[in-house]
This record gives sequence, C-alpha cells and structure tokens, in this order.
Amino acid sequence: MVKTLISIVIASAILFGVSMYSIVYVNDTFAFFERALLSLYDKTEAQTATYEDGTAVQRFWEEKKKSLHVWVPHTAIQEVDYQLYEAVGFLYVQDYKAALPKIEVVLGMCENIPHSYTLGVENIF
Repeated sequence: MVKTLISIVIASAILFGVSMYSIVYVNDTFAFFERALLSLYDKTEAQTATYEDGTAVQRFWEEKKKSLHVWVPHTAIQEVDYQLYEAVGFLYVQDYKAALPKIEVVLGMCENIPHSYTLGVENIF
C-alpha cells in the first residue's frame, strides 16, 4: 500500500514537472518569436523591411518549431507557417500593405497559442 502511494506521488510530481516545463518553454519561445515579429512589423510599417529580414524571422521559426511540435498541435504550427510564409512573400515583392496584416495575424497567434496551454480554469473544463 505504501509503495502504491509513493508511486502515485512520484508519478504526479513527474507529470506536474513536465507540464510546468512545457508551459514555460512554449511561453518563452513564443515571447522571443513575438519580439522578432514586432521588429519585422516596425520595419514593414516604415517600409524598410527587406526579404532578408523576413527570412531571418522565418529561419528562427523553422528552428523553434521542431521542438514545439512536442508541445503544440501541428495545426497551430501549420497556421503560423502559412501566415508567415505569405508575409515573407509579400516582402519579397515589397508589398508592405499586404504584409502588415499577415504579420499582425502571426502576432495574434503568438499571444493566443501559449495562452491555450497555461494552467487555468478555462483550459481545464
């Protein structure tokens, strides 16, 4: 009986620890990605953004999404990919007006996706 209780406590502690790690990792990753996007947004708004600026943000995202697949569903990552690729495509042709809304959408996702994985009543029930 004591071994069973100890096993349950240890398993619960491991589960809690992994959950907290995933929450912190997802929040930190999206916060850093959001800062890069804000910089790209400011440059795009000033019409000084280049295709290379967009691809730099895109390379960062490509690197981070490999490990995010463990914690975040594929559909959320795929939607970020889609919007970001479109924004970079608009930067390639220097269509700043079309790129801005795409970057805004990705910025919104940077706020919403991590919020979906926090400990909260709305996420539990």
